[in-house]
Amino acid sequence: MSAVTATQTVAAPEPRAARTASRPGLGVAIRVEFSKLIAQLPLRVLLVFCVIVPVVFAIGMRVSGIRPSDTLFGRWAGTSGFATSLFILDWTAAWGVAVGAGLIAGDIFASEDRLGTWKTLLTRSASRTQLFLGKAIAATIGVWLCWALIGVVSIGAGLAVIGGEPLIGLSGQLIEPGHALGLLAASWAIGLLPATAFAALGVLFSVASRSTVVGVVGPLLVAIVLQGLENIASGTIVRSIMLFTPFDVYHVLFTAPVHAGAVAQAVVTSLVYTAIFAAASWWLLRRREFAGADAVPANRRRTFVQIGVTVVVIGGVLAGVGKVGPTPLTADNLATSVNTTFSNLVQVNYLWHNGRPADTTTPWSTICSVGTITPTANKGSGAGEGWSCLITDTRTTDGISPIQVDLEVRANGCYTVQAPPAAVGALHGTDPKGRSYLNPLYAFDGCLGTP
Repeated sequence: MSAVTATQTVAAPEPRAARTASRPGLGVAIRVEFSKLIAQLPLRVLLVFCVIVPVVFAIGMRVSGIRPSDTLFGRWAGTSGFATSLFILDWTAAWGVAVGAGLIAGDIFASEDRLGTWKTLLTRSASRTQLFLGKAIAATIGVWLCWALIGVVSIGAGLAVIGGEPLIGLSGQLIEPGHALGLLAASWAIGLLPATAFAALGVLFSVASRSTVVGVVGPLLVAIVLQGLENIASGTIVRSIMLFTPFDVYHVLFTAPVHAGAVAQAVVTSLVYTAIFAAASWWLLRRREFAGADAVPANRRRTFVQIGVTVVVIGGVLAGVGKVGPTPLTADNLATSVNTTFSNLVQVNYLWHNGRPADTTTPWSTICSVGTITPTANKGSGAGEGWSCLITDTRTTDGISPIQVDLEVRANGCYTVQAPPAAVGALHGTDPKGRSYLNPLYAFDGCLGTP
């Protein structure tokens, strides 16, 4: 009887509380997956690039007279460290985050198919839910780490190599260093939200395709399509749902006044895309079988073609309706913005040239038009290079003739103005101490405050 009792005691199942306590939690899954990521070459290379690229660019702006003036803040990248970091922010948002999301998140699930390790993973004590969350969160942390590192290094390198001179804002206002640093930090922080959405997109490509190639290239293909849409989609309907729009929202922080509604819209858009991509990834992984025929990845070439065609078709549809709906790119809005920006820059130029503040009561009036300008009313709308504005000093005692400037208006609500040197002076001016400075009126950028 005692032997039977002893046998029954040994064979008794482990209590549920003990089984639950011994099962690793989500934190363990995240740590394991992130340790696997950090041990791999792609993430290490990306982290090195996040340190090297900002430093090299800042040094290049310091020693070279060439400025990337076709990008917002690019013309000031060699005179203000804040502008240097903002230029890198634009470049990272356009291409860097897509590359990072592909290399980090795009391979994190597909690598298990490539190595044939799914059965081993699923026989461990971690559940499928914990495994999915662990991988997805680890990939997101990797993308965050790269984004934060390049942001911090670009700010540090810009200030150390170029300097902390005041920044010219996108309404022509002079932003003092302390304020500029706060706006710059906020700009990089806001960019974390759409970067998270791209990480979720990389996870979706990785789960859906079971292919490392598709997972890595997929986010970059989406970025290429979005860059095309960025240049042509000026309607508020498409721009409000584009994944790239939240990357542009930092523009409103450098306009006066700041349009807080655009920031709120960017937050909502980023969160919605992140939720959609994450939910789709989980649905695909949850319904998948890891034994039998379904355990073998599908034809990867066909999958790559299908995903590529889908992305291009969606991009084509969005491009076709990109100008549908209302647009903020109207002649009235443009005239108001250009008038404010030009007025502020006149004051900045006077301050730099004379060493004292200008008379801020000088009234300016601006009329903008696509094509020929008429002196009666603003006319036209939309993006393009055919814009012109006539800027007039309404105080006749100044004796300043009207100034006609040419504009290139972009679909994201920003524009570049080229003024005639005969009216605004040469590219470089001289301050009271004999130092040369860049004439802010010669060519300048501005934004309407609505990405």
